[in-house]
Amino acid sequence: MKRIIADYHMHSISPDARIPMEKMCLAAIERGLTEIAVTDHVEIYAPDYQGKEPLMFDDAYLDRYFVEWEHCREKFDGRLIVRRGIELGQPDCNRENAKRILEKYHFDYVLGSIHKLYAVDLAFKHYSERTNDSIARKNLELLYELADIGDFDCMGHIDLIKRYATRQGQQVSLMKYPEELTAILKRLVERGKGLEINTSGLRQGLGETLPALDILKLYRQLGGEVLTVGSDAHRDTDVAADFDAALELALAAGFTKLALYENRKCSFYSIAD
Repeated sequence: MKRIIADYHMHSISPDARIPMEKMCLAAIERGLTEIAVTDHVEIYAPDYQGKEPLMFDDAYLDRYFVEWEHCREKFDGRLIVRRGIELGQPDCNRENAKRILEKYHFDYVLGSIHKLYAVDLAFKHYSERTNDSIARKNLELLYELADIGDFDCMGHIDLIKRYATRQGQQVSLMKYPEELTAILKRLVERGKGLEINTSGLRQGLGETLPALDILKLYRQLGGEVLTVGSDAHRDTDVAADFDAALELALAAGFTKLALYENRKCSFYSIAD
């Protein structure tokens, strides 16, 4: 059986990680990877947002990222391909700023994610039988907006909401909203955008990947072909975590190849026997 050779979701200088990029690269090499995309966070906020958080993601932050990336690209040349990546959170909250960032900085791979509902992190929402449906529907609206017009390559952890609901003893499944979920996945297919298998749920108490097999199968049935795998590592010990499980899921969903990106252009490698 083939293996997964690339981890396309990890963090280094992100405010919630702060791990030297060099350590992430060394971990990838130790685990037999040939390529990684370091997708540090850039959270996008509405122009009128008054909080302090946007100050974390200024141009100085991105400049530092590229200094570290260049160092790693040169140091590990011939041993590991290090792609320039970014995880844009809620880019449609401020499309002008998201566009400015993507025009100013040259990335190989853009992961589009929804972490927040109108500036409130999904982790900090209150999940209950009374609120779950409302939160899920708002999340689906933002996911569709991202799928419909967002500038990204793959959608990150599409059902992230289930992680945080589970932590509060609740269950929220996007599969309970087949019409809305299908519309999102169809739009991804129409635009040639991909999904990721995010393995972080397997080590963070959820017991399954983001998404699990049901959504992966639906995406494939709708014609989806672009799939990446990411550990969502925020420390070097989690690089390539649970990739054996991700490989089994990808094959079970009907995928025979996984995607790689360079200069935001997609290519594939086989995972079939």
